[in-house]
Amino acid sequence: MVWYVILASLWGVGLWYVIFYRQYQHKDVVAELRKHLKWANEQLTYLQEEMEELHAQNVYLREQAASLLEKNDELSDVVAELGKYYVHIKKASEKTAELSKYLNGPDSELEERLGSLSEQEKNQMKKSFF
Repeated sequence: MVWYVILASLWGVGLWYVIFYRQYQHKDVVAELRKHLKWANEQLTYLQEEMEELHAQNVYLREQAASLLEKNDELSDVVAELGKYYVHIKKASEKTAELSKYLNGPDSELEERLGSLSEQEKNQMKKSFF
């Protein structure tokens, strides 16, 4: 029975040595894989931070775009109103130009009327003084 204990102990030590040897046989590969895992985790952390920052920027830009669209709608309304006023001002300008044309040039019909009125006034003045 003692022999079985000694034999089991030797068998356990041998098994432990095989496992230990196999584990450390590829330690350079394991070290390289750990280095790559660490680098991948760092990249993952960096990319997550970058994604959070870009998400925050995206939210901000969407808010700004919505705000600008609202302002654009308001300005479109203002431009429409100004267009209406422009049409009215244009019509008034045309009428004013027509009126100034009539006022700048002599009107023969008006001169005839004024001439006949002035003759009548002269006749009345002569009659009223004498």
